[in-house]
Amino acid sequence: MTADVQGPGGIRRAARFIALLALTWLAVGIVSGPVDLALGLARTQAHLNRAEKALQKGSIKTARYETLSAIGASRRARDGLESPGAVDALGVLPKIGPVVDQSDHLVRAAELSAEAARGTLEIAQGALRGPDKIIERDPADPSAGARIRLDRIREIAATVTEIRTAIEGVARELAAVELDGLPRRVREQVRNGIARAASTDEVLADAEIGFELLPDLLGANEPRTYLIGMQNPAEQRGTGGSILQFAPLRIVEGKPSLPKKKASFSVYEVDKNRQTFDIDLPPDAWYVAQIEDAQRFGNANWSPDWPLSAQLLLRYAYAAEPSLPEIHGVFAVDPIMLQNLMRGVGRFKTNYGNVINQRRAVGFLLNKAYAAFPIPSIRRNVLQVVVDRFYEGIVKPKRPTELIQGFGASLTEKHMQIWLRDPAEQAFIERMDWDGGLEPARGADYLNVVEQNVGGNKLDYFQQQTHELDVAFDGDDAHNTVKVSVSNETFLPQPRYVMGDSGGHEHGLTRPMMNVYAPGSARLVAAEARGTLYAMESGAAAWSGSPPMPPEHLELGKKVWPVAFKIPVGDTASVTYDYEVPDVVRTRDGRRVYRLVVQHQPKVNPETLVVRVHLPPGARAVHAPGFERTGDVLLLERLQRKDLDLEVSWQE
Repeated sequence: MTADVQGPGGIRRAARFIALLALTWLAVGIVSGPVDLALGLARTQAHLNRAEKALQKGSIKTARYETLSAIGASRRARDGLESPGAVDALGVLPKIGPVVDQSDHLVRAAELSAEAARGTLEIAQGALRGPDKIIERDPADPSAGARIRLDRIREIAATVTEIRTAIEGVARELAAVELDGLPRRVREQVRNGIARAASTDEVLADAEIGFELLPDLLGANEPRTYLIGMQNPAEQRGTGGSILQFAPLRIVEGKPSLPKKKASFSVYEVDKNRQTFDIDLPPDAWYVAQIEDAQRFGNANWSPDWPLSAQLLLRYAYAAEPSLPEIHGVFAVDPIMLQNLMRGVGRFKTNYGNVINQRRAVGFLLNKAYAAFPIPSIRRNVLQVVVDRFYEGIVKPKRPTELIQGFGASLTEKHMQIWLRDPAEQAFIERMDWDGGLEPARGADYLNVVEQNVGGNKLDYFQQQTHELDVAFDGDDAHNTVKVSVSNETFLPQPRYVMGDSGGHEHGLTRPMMNVYAPGSARLVAAEARGTLYAMESGAAAWSGSPPMPPEHLELGKKVWPVAFKIPVGDTASVTYDYEVPDVVRTRDGRRVYRLVVQHQPKVNPETLVVRVHLPPGARAVHAPGFERTGDVLLLERLQRKDLDLEVSWQE
């Protein structure tokens, strides 16, 4: 929550236009009043910019200096405005006069921006440091873990409301500026300032809701118990990886605790002998319905929609262990999140002396531990120690500030995903995009490529993927071609339990099931697979017909086309789909608009995404943020670590 409040980008953006006005005023250079006014506005902007950068880097001392300087600069602007003759002196200049007439609104906007920055600083420097920090050792029980102070949560909630009031004031002052007579560029800056203040207000509204819910989430009114599942992305599943370890986290009045004997447990302590269960399944759970081994607690997360997978996991857990306590939510985490949080948790050693730090954590957990500890019982014990100490480090962090920053990065990239049982709480999680769910993408095109490791190995640690989408238009319809390429870059030899079921004559063979998600209205026209197809026992990815075509599944409003490959070491397999998406180009404010939502699956190796949009003949005044244009082709290429919402518009 604090990460949203700390980011003063919206505050800075709301005041950005002041810099342009200030530069105009600075060119005048006459009498002390106008100079103080101009310098005050310019320096307010500059100090707010530097404060934002310092907060992003976690440099609280620098942020404090710059914020206080911004407050002082805004006061100087006020003094300059109120000095005798200041406005009159500037108003005599015909090009400056219309701007000066709006000085009071501009200065007040600067003052409110500085006031909002001060509130932001109070949270940043007081929430995680000093005597009033949120997280602290329990003074009544120093040997226990840290506690989260609910009284400070409520105080910060009040400060967030004050910040929001200041931002609303910024928007109000900018809206009061009379644009008639102002230079065109200045008018645009004022309008942008109003829009950005509005977007900042939306973020702060989210923060207000979050702080209202947070005490209940932290066990203020009743004890809460959450399951934390550690996923292994070296063996890919829809939500990020097979779940091999889990921990019950209990929170009572802000005091989190883990079981005393051991913090985490193997899923096989619930999935005894990999026993499966027959339960009623929702229509969207087609993976679990068709794959028998998915019908158990530790292997039910095949859908990339975490809310769907989390609820299935929980239902299978209760089927196996009806005596489990009441669970209020399920969190998915992975070793990349562990890596992100290591600066806050602090380095530690395993019971065999292996150093776990930010640089070594992922490689050790996903690959090197298998070579270092080839005996399964010993390796599982070592890995459990790593997970236990990581969870304990979250409860008792060495550097809480870095811990919060790591949580922010992990949530953005889906290395942490959350489902909560309470509908209001889950609605907030979805509003913040922390749920890892499939986006509805209403009125938009959609692409999501999801892999399932169906080879019983840990070779996804070496796998590389490229997803290419070409989009052309025919009126309101899009004609799409998507090509998914998967490369097996495993180097040999590898430990036995990394190879899994790929040993023997198929040494190093990886078996990925690749699933392309498209809008529910999409119509598949043609399909081509290059490589050796793998016949899964369930038939969930079996191609048929002449020419061969994939099966088509429906999941949460999306069409899904799967294929399964067998890929030897050093080889690449690919699948290409041609399909049509009707009525996806809209007309808005006289412009043609194409919107594309591209979701991603959390992986140890992010895929390379390539999107090419072929503009229709005669397209002009093209607006395509993030794309590079060559002729009539727009190109976007990047490693995809987070979901994207892309928009291209043009005039005909």
